Amino acid sequence: MERQAIGPTPDLAREERVRFGWAARLFGQGLALYVRLVARTARVSGPPVRQEQVVFAIWHESNLVAAVAAYRLRKQQEHVSFSTRRFRGIVMNAMLHGLGWGAVTLPDAGRESRREATSVSRAMARVGREGKSLVASCDGPLGPYRVAKPGVLILARESGVPVLPWAVAVRPPVRLTRRWDRQLVPLPFCRMRVDEAPLIHVGPRERIKPILVQLQAELDRIADLSDRRMVR
Repeated sequence: MERQAIGPTPDLAREERVRFGWAARLFGQGLALYVRLVARTARVSGPPVRQEQVVFAIWHESNLVAAVAAYRLRKQQEHVSFSTRRFRGIVMNAMLHGLGWGAVTLPDAGRESRREATSVSRAMARVGREGKSLVASCDGPLGPYRVAKPGVLILARESGVPVLPWAVAVRPPVRLTRRWDRQLVPLPFCRMRVDEAPLIHVGPRERIKPILVQLQAELDRIADLSDRRMVR
């Protein structure tokens, strides 16, 4: 099935003017082609993945492998993810758009205004109401490594869309070990396995802190489960 491209809301697709921004866009477009190649050639195992609208909760290290898995396995869903405004964010925007997905650019930490934060929150809630699935790296954008932050749960509360903790194991497990997140890089013809935890629902007035403990535990559990089952 042909995927329908979606674009970001204009006032949320903000990018800083950075040196070599053109190179960032070119690199992002190349990453989109690479994701398509790996998705076409990978051997995927594991139980069937959910096809309904969700907020994907992943570790930051899984950004690329999750993109491959979602592109391969969720062909009828539109996805929107977050990015930053600097060089890496421009790369991410170009990659997402190259896959026919959308991006929402977050304000830089320490520089965002309350008005901007409110605008982003409302816009993401609107994206949820429009039926698009959202993707959030729970320990991003700068760590600490595998320590869940409350953003994904706030997003679920604002949008009314349940959280789906997702884990993707890959073999061979190529990692960028000099990055704080030890980013996983899927190779063409690799083996991949996707595992999901039960949905986490967040009520409109529900407190986030107790659910954050549950989210951390589920992400840790399914990451370990996916790795162990992939070894077999």
